[in-house]
Amino acid sequence: MITIDISTIDELLQFAKALSDRHGSNTQLWYRGEDNSSLTLVPSIQRSEKRLQRERFLSNDFYIRAKQTLDSPPSRNNYAYWIALMQHYGLPTRILDWSRSPLIAVFFATETYLTTPNADACVWVLVPEALNEKEGFGRCIYPIDADTAQEMLLPAFKHLHHNPVLDDRLLACASTDGNLRMYTQQSCFTVHNSLRKLEDICDEQMLYKIIIPSDRRQYFIESLRVLGITESFIYPDLEHICRDLRRYYDI
Repeated sequence: MITIDISTIDELLQFAKALSDRHGSNTQLWYRGEDNSSLTLVPSIQRSEKRLQRERFLSNDFYIRAKQTLDSPPSRNNYAYWIALMQHYGLPTRILDWSRSPLIAVFFATETYLTTPNADACVWVLVPEALNEKEGFGRCIYPIDADTAQEMLLPAFKHLHHNPVLDDRLLACASTDGNLRMYTQQSCFTVHNSLRKLEDICDEQMLYKIIIPSDRRQYFIESLRVLGITESFIYPDLEHICRDLRRYYDI
């Protein structure tokens, strides 16, 4: 895995352009921001045994409660929708968030600079087509509501109900849900039906790591705001619009 340090937005864009040239304009690159560069690429549900044991209880309880609050909820069996919704509102799941935009990934990597001032941040860069090919799915990027992805999400909801062919596999998927937040964030996902770490699977042609030093995190988040990448852009709702306005007017 190739790792580089960057200090400016320009260096970020130069590296992204170099990767695009290297892999070709028809190959997608996905980006994931982490505010702590020491974190590994495993989904949040796998970060403790306690979470793993409670995955099905958590998923089904979320479905029960969330369905009562949604105006037009999808069907019970649309596992992709429910998992993606859980992920975007902060519950641990078996998927990892990615974005097609390096700037959005940097936002997530640096937005907590005040609360974790001493930690280096990072942006991971994934070649999703190469991951799917390595995992035996070909180079196609699946929609997250495809049958294969749905089957890989099914164990998060049902006990002992799975396709053994899809055990111990990872899959790169594109978001398809009609959710403004996901659309704005240019969301895509890796589905982890495996306890293997993504960085242990990928070679240097599939995964890259960009380190943002702790003392440069404030520079990056302030630069993003100049470019219009603000909280209300990332989270397009009234609460974050008000946060942006309070910051802008310093009140």
